[in-house]
Amino acid sequence: MKPHTQSWPAAIWTAALALTLSVTGVAAEQGKYATDVSLSDLLEATAGRQPGKQRNASDAAPFRTSTWLAALPSVAVSYLRSDETQGTDETELSLNLPMKSPYLAEQDKALRQLGEALAGAETRRRSLYFSGMLRETLWSERIASTRVRYTADKIEELDRLYRRQQALFEARASNRYSLLLLRQELADARLLLAEQELELRRWRQRYRELTGMGNLPRDIAEPESPTGEAWQTHPALEMLTLGWQRQRLLIAATSTRAGNWNLALQAKQLDNPAFEENQYGVAIEIPLSVLATAGESSNSEWRESNRRYWQERDELQLQLARNWQELVAESRYLQQRQTLLQEAASASHELLGETRLLAAENELAREVWVRRVLGDLDKQAESAINQLLIGQNRAMRRQAAGIPL
Repeated sequence: MKPHTQSWPAAIWTAALALTLSVTGVAAEQGKYATDVSLSDLLEATAGRQPGKQRNASDAAPFRTSTWLAALPSVAVSYLRSDETQGTDETELSLNLPMKSPYLAEQDKALRQLGEALAGAETRRRSLYFSGMLRETLWSERIASTRVRYTADKIEELDRLYRRQQALFEARASNRYSLLLLRQELADARLLLAEQELELRRWRQRYRELTGMGNLPRDIAEPESPTGEAWQTHPALEMLTLGWQRQRLLIAATSTRAGNWNLALQAKQLDNPAFEENQYGVAIEIPLSVLATAGESSNSEWRESNRRYWQERDELQLQLARNWQELVAESRYLQQRQTLLQEAASASHELLGETRLLAAENELAREVWVRRVLGDLDKQAESAINQLLIGQNRAMRRQAAGIPL
C-alpha cells in the first residue's frame, strides 16, 4: 500500500499565494508611518499647496486711498468776454478739492482697521478648513489601515486552521464539513480585505493630493478640547460679526452725515481797457451734519442688514452648538463602549480557551471553536477600531470648537 501524501488543490495554493502577497502589502503599508512630521507642519504644507495663497496675493485692492481726499480733484476754467467796448473780460481758474469730513475720515480709519481684522480671521478660517480636511483624512486612513491589519491577521489565522484541518481530513481524522467551513470563511475574509484595501488606498491617495507627501505622521493624537461652550470662539462666528461691523461702517460712510467738505482754490483775472486786476481766494462748503438728517434708504438698509445678521448668527450658533453637543454625546458613548468592548474581548478570550478543550470531541464542537476563534479576532479588532474612533472624536471636537491643527 502506497503511503498517503498530502496534495492541496490548486485553489489552495492560489489562496496561499494571495495571502502572502496581502500580508506583504500590509507590511509595506505599515512602513508609511515613518515620518515624525508634526500636524502643524502638515497644515502648513497643505495650505501652501492650494491656490488660495497665490489668490490672496493677487487680490490686493486695486484702488489707492487718501486720508483726506474724498474724490479726485477737479479743475474748472471759465472765460467771459464782454461785448462792451469799455467792458471787463473775466478769466477764472478754480481747483476743487473734495475733502473727507471728520466723520467720514473716522469711518475710513475704522474700515482700515477692520480690514486687518478680517484678513486675520480669514487666515484662521482657512487654517481651520484645511485642518478639518486633514483630520478627516488622517483618522479615516488610520481606521482603514487598522481594519486591513486585523483582517490580514484573521486571514493568517484562518489559513493556519485550514492547513491543519486539511491535514486531518487527508489523514481521515476529520470530515469535509470543518474544511468547507474554513474555506468559506477564508473566501469571505479575503473579499472583505480587498474592499478594505481599496478604501485604504483611496484615503492615502487623498492624503497625497492634500499634502504632496507620501509618508504619514506616526502620531496623530490631539489633546482634549476645552470644556464648556468652546464653539463660541469659532472663526465662522468671528467672520460673521466682523462682516456685520464692516456693513455698518459702509452704511455710515455713505450716509448724508459723511458728506464731503468741498474746498476750492480760486484765481480770477479782470481785464478792461482802464485796468487789470488779479483776485485770489478760497471757498469752502461744509454740510451742516449737526442736523443729522439722513435719507430713509440708509435707515432701511441698516435695518435689513441688522435683521439678516442676527438671523444668520442665530442659525450659525444653533448649528455649531448642535454639532458640539452631538460630538460630546458621541465621546461619552465611545468611552463607555470601549470599556464594554474590553470586557467582552477579555471574556471572549477566556471562552476561547474553554471551547478549545471541546473541539477535539466532535465536529459540532470544532465548528463552535472555529466560530469562537473568529469572534475573538473580531472583538479585538472592534476594540482597536473603537479606540481610534475616540481619538477621531477628540479631533472633531477640536474642529467644532474652531481650533486648527
